[in-house]
Amino acid sequence: MSNIALSPESYGQRLIAQKKKLLPALTAAIETRDDSRREKLQMAVTAITEALTFFKQSYRNEIACRKSALTALTKMQNMLDKADYDLASVGLQANASTAEAEQVFDKLVGKGGKIGAFAAFHSGRLSECRMDFSRAAVRFDKAIELDKSNIHYLKAAGLLARKMYQHKKALACFSAIEKLLVQKGEESAELALAWREIAWTALLSGQPGPAGEYCKKAMNGIAKQLGKEHAEMGTCWFLLGQLQESQGQYEKAEGPYKQALAIMEKSDNDLVLAGILDKLARLHMELEAEFEAIPLLERLLKIKTKSPQPDLASLIIIYNHLAEASRICGNYDRSEEFYKQALIVTQKLRGKDHPAVGSIYQELAKLCDRQRKKDEAKQYAEMASALFKRVLEAQEAQEAAAGGQTEARLTL
Repeated sequence: MSNIALSPESYGQRLIAQKKKLLPALTAAIETRDDSRREKLQMAVTAITEALTFFKQSYRNEIACRKSALTALTKMQNMLDKADYDLASVGLQANASTAEAEQVFDKLVGKGGKIGAFAAFHSGRLSECRMDFSRAAVRFDKAIELDKSNIHYLKAAGLLARKMYQHKKALACFSAIEKLLVQKGEESAELALAWREIAWTALLSGQPGPAGEYCKKAMNGIAKQLGKEHAEMGTCWFLLGQLQESQGQYEKAEGPYKQALAIMEKSDNDLVLAGILDKLARLHMELEAEFEAIPLLERLLKIKTKSPQPDLASLIIIYNHLAEASRICGNYDRSEEFYKQALIVTQKLRGKDHPAVGSIYQELAKLCDRQRKKDEAKQYAEMASALFKRVLEAQEAQEAAAGGQTEARLTL
């Protein structure tokens, strides 16, 4: 079987181009208040941003998905016309969209039974990689309809449903997995992981009680089946920290987050590691332990800036947190550096006349004043004042224009 030719560079360019295409459509959906379309586009943009941020993992997942689909296609080769097989095979191996391969798999869905389910599942996985979540969900549902006892299909459907904020559906899928595994009458890592997914979904759907019960079962099971230092256990500690924080138990959340960090920093999962660093840093700032937050935020920044197209909005948040934490710790020089970095990124993302730029000017003015840099403080304060004045004038002009149009319509 040939290797997949999709290079990291081509994959990254595809994601960037896809995001660039979706953003104007998202803006239009927001302006026209088309909530259904806005939600779908927002999910896709968020997923692409995450894929770009944790690029190494997302690229690895894309390649694995294509290889798995190619293996499935080869297994079913004798059921396909040669032209269809060649079309799908080339599409999966080349620097190309997988849409044609998905259509070839769809032709096999009509055969029904386990063959149809197998084809629907792989069609859905390829759709999910293309960020076409609605199509993927339909294919996963079809796979389950044709083969109700397949744990892989249920897991794929559950994870996608959770990504789409369909928590009731996700819980149903994970609960079905639990039921199937319990019927086997044996303890397993699969069952423990199913409990964890139920716990996570319950937490996201506002059910802390069941989330806590299933989290405890999952941690006991994973510790027994995989070991206390396994990466899956690290994810459980992360879940437990979020569960306790969601109930306002901030000091109790610190221990689980630190346990999660100790395990996950040895793994190759930047997605979970970044989540832990973010949560723990914010918690330290909430508990007025900014000196502990700073190194965590710096590590988070390092992860986020590795992306071929960094998420500027998240970088602004990190720079502002670093600036604030450094200021509180009395390190004014570093605080000024971080505010200046936040300023550069904010101007790039929002434009030089955005109110957020004025807010950073104000922070720099106060910081310079603390350091007795009177001239710089005055300059930043004047820049902030001038910017806010321009923003106010623009708003007043816009409101006047809107009022004039309304008056004209009333006159007509």
